[in-house]
Amino acid sequence: MLGLGSNMMKHPVTGKSIVRDNLVLQHNYTGGAVQPLSDGAAAINADADGADFIDVGLIPITTNDVTISAWVYITNFINGCAIFSNRHGSTPNQGFAIRTAVSPDKFQVITDEATTGSATASSSSKNTNQWYHVCVVLDRSGSQYLYVDGVLDGSSDISGLADSLTHTTSARIGKNFSSYEMNGYVCNVGYWDRVLSQAQIKSIMNKNYAGLSDSEKTDLVSWWNLDSVIPDTTTLVYDNHHGDGDTLGSELALNTSFSGGTLDSSLPTDWEEVGSPTTAVKSNDKVYIGTHSIKVTGDEYDGINQGQTDTNDRFSTVSGKTYKVTWSGYLDTDSLGTNYLSILLKDGGGGSVTLSGTSASMTLTYGQWIHGEAYFTSAQTGSAAYIYHIRVQGLSGTSRTVYIDNISIKPINGNTGTLS
Repeated sequence: MLGLGSNMMKHPVTGKSIVRDNLVLQHNYTGGAVQPLSDGAAAINADADGADFIDVGLIPITTNDVTISAWVYITNFINGCAIFSNRHGSTPNQGFAIRTAVSPDKFQVITDEATTGSATASSSSKNTNQWYHVCVVLDRSGSQYLYVDGVLDGSSDISGLADSLTHTTSARIGKNFSSYEMNGYVCNVGYWDRVLSQAQIKSIMNKNYAGLSDSEKTDLVSWWNLDSVIPDTTTLVYDNHHGDGDTLGSELALNTSFSGGTLDSSLPTDWEEVGSPTTAVKSNDKVYIGTHSIKVTGDEYDGINQGQTDTNDRFSTVSGKTYKVTWSGYLDTDSLGTNYLSILLKDGGGGSVTLSGTSASMTLTYGQWIHGEAYFTSAQTGSAAYIYHIRVQGLSGTSRTVYIDNISIKPINGNTGTLS
């Protein structure tokens, strides 16, 4: 079974976090070897009742079959608290959830649909403070099956629940559709749009994403190892099935190469579109130099207000999706104290977007192209997001020249999770 190192047992984690302490998986077969399973796990209210969970965005479910699996370690079984929920937040709560229940302590799966009710299957009695592999299979033409450690441990008929389970509530790890957060740890959560056999379940329970075979990835929607956060952030986790951040969607920022026009129809008087500095400098394994940049030579606080007068530069976002923002800056003036370059965004509702990452406000270095990188999760769906401000800030009363180039905004593919 999945084991915990003594250090984590002695020092429980408080609040949302990723924990790491020699997590291993032992095969449930005679003579089976002990293998590394995960470098860590997400702690979700492990030491007390709380409101932590992981939002992984909308995952469509209509009439397709579903399999969902996870390793879980429950510190306190509470009635109705979800390990994974893809269920609507209002009545009739169509969708499904894997949850904990009491009297006795056990795992459950509940499936709801819009007109003909719901069905529940429960496992046998389980223990707190013990790792279990929990897997639920929804065969929409037959039954829902609940496997624990690769063994069938509960089932119920769902063939009468024929309607679509489509809804508009984000799927969540560690929380039901409205509240009811779990207490414990979770890792290696997988989601398929198909039925997995018992043999396949026994195979995947011994693996993280890197260990899955090509056939085991067939119809795989998402997989969250939950052993780390996206670099330079504290709350974002990858959908490992869709890459580690290098697999990005299409460019959303418009006119940001500065090769055919400015960001806005009217730049402030101290900004100009110019040729880039001729010195190409390598920074973070990338070389930043282009045919055009924008340049500012100014005082303590200079910015370009973008998007407020030029609606053509607005772009679409989807609520719950995570986006990567990158840009380049070049300081062409020496000995003026510390200088900063930052990008500010607005979402579709006009509110400021919080960028996560240590480079959200980037310190410039004289004579070098510096690469800035940050992330945000959209709270809005629509085409009203925009770059609100490009800001250069430094020592008061001094003049500096800064070049800005290569602004990029791209969605991270897959169902990236946000530890909330």
